[in-house]
Amino acid sequence: VMQLHASLETNSFDGFIESVPAYSSLTVYFKDDVPITKVEATLLERYTQCIGSSSSTNKSNSIQSVKHIIPVCYDVEFGLDLEEVATTCNLSIQEIITIHTSIEFRVYMIGFVPGFAYMGTIPVSLETKRKNNPRLAVPEGSVAIAGLQTGIYPATIPGGWNILGKTPVKMFDKTKAPCSFLQAGDIVQFS
Repeated sequence: VMQLHASLETNSFDGFIESVPAYSSLTVYFKDDVPITKVEATLLERYTQCIGSSSSTNKSNSIQSVKHIIPVCYDVEFGLDLEEVATTCNLSIQEIITIHTSIEFRVYMIGFVPGFAYMGTIPVSLETKRKNNPRLAVPEGSVAIAGLQTGIYPATIPGGWNILGKTPVKMFDKTKAPCSFLQAGDIVQFS
């Protein structure tokens, strides 16, 4: 997905507008005056090139990633679900923090709301279910986990992920380009 996305963004075709990566798919936007058969042929050719031109080790090296070190306060004042996650996972709060800060997470997609980065993958030992009763207002900057994913709430919005802490880093700013601080393909390590 990320290789095809990079290929289209760096060497677009006539009528191409943008591509938007997700976990296992890529949405491609193009002008409506371009014949769909031409777009299909171009995408198939690019996909074949991405698959055939490199080994699995070269694939990860060909994708340009930015690494971000994001500070997090893992205090129970901000980690509203730290104690519950500790009980559920049979881990101490310090063990949760150690696990969460020891991993380099890949940003797989931006979605749900502008600036919300879906990152993974969390070890099974820290896997949690979404909350049965989502909060109506999760504070902006909340760092949370659900399933095998982690993310940062870019604004005060409803949400059902388990909150471990809070970061002061602003995830979304409509006055900047790009608006989202994190981009699909980026690497994040919490500290």
